[in-house]
Amino acid sequence: MLNSFFNEVEWGDLDYLLLDLPPGTGDVALDVHSMLPSCKELIVTTPHPTAAFVAARAGAMALKTEHEILGVVENMAYFESKLTGEKEYVFGQGGGEKLAEELNTEVLGQLPLGQPDWDDNDFAPSVYQEDHKLGKIYLDIAKKVVEKLGQ
Repeated sequence: MLNSFFNEVEWGDLDYLLLDLPPGTGDVALDVHSMLPSCKELIVTTPHPTAAFVAARAGAMALKTEHEILGVVENMAYFESKLTGEKEYVFGQGGGEKLAEELNTEVLGQLPLGQPDWDDNDFAPSVYQEDHKLGKIYLDIAKKVVEKLGQ
C-alpha cells in the first residue's frame, strides 16, 4: 500500500506532504523510513513520561536513518478550564521539553486537551480558523516548520 501511495499516486506539484504515522517504531514507520530516505520529521508526544519514551524511540530511529528532526509537538499538554482559565496538567508536565532535549531539538508548540468546537450546520469539529485559540497554535507551529524547512 505504501509503495502504491508513494509511487503510483499522481500528486502534482506539492509544497509539503505530511504523513501522520502511528506512534513508536513499528512496521509502518520502518517501511516509511526505508522508502523515503531523506525526510524531515516532527515528533509528537504527550507530556506523560511513557509517551515521551515511545516518542524518543521514534526520534532515535529517525536519527539513525538520517532523517532530520524539525522539532517536537506536545499534544494534550494541558487542559484549560473555560470557567476559570486555569490550566490543569492532566498528563503531567515536561515530557515534550525532556524529549526535545534528548533529541537535541526544540518544542515547536503545545496543544491543549479539549473538546472540539461543534457547529451543527458545518460538521467539521477538528478544523480551526486562524483566529481561533487552537487555530493560532497550529498556525504558529506551521510557521515554525516552514521557517525551519527554508533554512
